[in-house]
Amino acid sequence: MNYVRLGNSGLKITELTFGLALTIGTEITDVSQAQALIDKAWELGVRSFDVANSYGNGKAEYLLGQCLNKYPREEYVLLTKGSLPVGSTPYHRGLSRKHIMWAFNESLKRLGKEYVDVYFAHRYDPEVPMEEIVRTFNDLVRSNRALYWGVSEWPYEALDECVAVCDRLGMERPVTEQFIYSFAVQKHVKSGYKDTCTKYGMGTMGFSPLCQGFLTGKYRNDIPSGSRIAKSDDIDYQKTKNFYPQNKERIDGFLNICDKYNADYVAVALQWCLRNGVYPVFGSSKVTQLEQNVKALDMEVPDAIWAELSAIE
Repeated sequence: MNYVRLGNSGLKITELTFGLALTIGTEITDVSQAQALIDKAWELGVRSFDVANSYGNGKAEYLLGQCLNKYPREEYVLLTKGSLPVGSTPYHRGLSRKHIMWAFNESLKRLGKEYVDVYFAHRYDPEVPMEEIVRTFNDLVRSNRALYWGVSEWPYEALDECVAVCDRLGMERPVTEQFIYSFAVQKHVKSGYKDTCTKYGMGTMGFSPLCQGFLTGKYRNDIPSGSRIAKSDDIDYQKTKNFYPQNKERIDGFLNICDKYNADYVAVALQWCLRNGVYPVFGSSKVTQLEQNVKALDMEVPDAIWAELSAIE
């Protein structure tokens, strides 16, 4: 597993980051099952772990913290997020200083750690002045309880304003953006947003690099038992089933080209992200999936595939 710099910062993450959305804390609530996944990820060389206070209503942070207790804190990168709703009142959401300071402290308690490496503004909040957002996250950095800060799925204009305010105030910019990204979902590339992040020296991390399973081919003929769609009611998540009609041409084209060259779907999907400068944040609910994802980084992919994939509009 290679280490890579996150944008222009000095922070290095592993090429693959293990993300807990919809797995540990949501589908997997038993600590022994969670420990088996984290231990396997560690064994395979993964040292970057991504979570959020909203995943599993805080359960994901708690389980991840428990599972990482056996490992030296300086040997891994821990990323978490705040701003999505975690309660029913206005004080349980958004990017106000009041909410973020409370949410961050609660995250540290659940994780059982003195600091996180990157704390994300999980979504943009137009009701909060940008200067308040920038000062709040910089205060967390200056307290040494968050070493860096980042943003996730922010609109174009908000990112431009954020960088301008940081520079005007002489404060630290966010070091990374985390957005949805895969061969199938290219909206942040087509809009020029990814290039803007690069212009500002920000690292780009992409969640759902396998398009929630559609780029693995497992939904090609039916809905397998145990898949995310099959479990959608149990985990209270219905969005996966919409990915295919929204991205049908690119998903079908991807699978057909992989078949033409007898190439591994997962290897092509993850290597596509890395070739384009986006570091995948992947999820796995089974040890075998973890092994497959990491193994995919070293699998040979014919050069001709990249040209044919690039030709798909």
